[in-house]
Amino acid sequence: MASKGGGGSTRTYSGFATMYLRMPMSSSTLPVQGQCTVDDRRVTLKFPFTGIEFDLPGQPQENRNQFDFTIRSAKGDMTMTIGYVSELRAFTGTGRMEVGGDDSHDDAPVLTFCFYSSDSPLNRLPRL
Repeated sequence: MASKGGGGSTRTYSGFATMYLRMPMSSSTLPVQGQCTVDDRRVTLKFPFTGIEFDLPGQPQENRNQFDFTIRSAKGDMTMTIGYVSELRAFTGTGRMEVGGDDSHDDAPVLTFCFYSSDSPLNRLPRL
């Protein structure tokens, strides 16, 4: 839901997220559905048994070209790609873990998420 903050230009978005868990001893992944919220630059992804929080390099800007940035964790670096879909008035994100030390990435995403303001057509979708 979009809302203007009290004195600043803070904007809040909501949406959905999917985390892809790798199954042990298999090449299969298990998708886990969750929620996504963005408050100013802070992204919060909530899943049934865990959550992930990180800051965007800047506030989301509509009609901005796709951009990448890296977040670091105890398990390694993850490259996040954020884009904007103007027809839906929504932002999309994908997280891929870096494999090895040579700046290469696994083709399969670890996370995908989407967030949008209250004027997006995606707000008409039912909430989980």
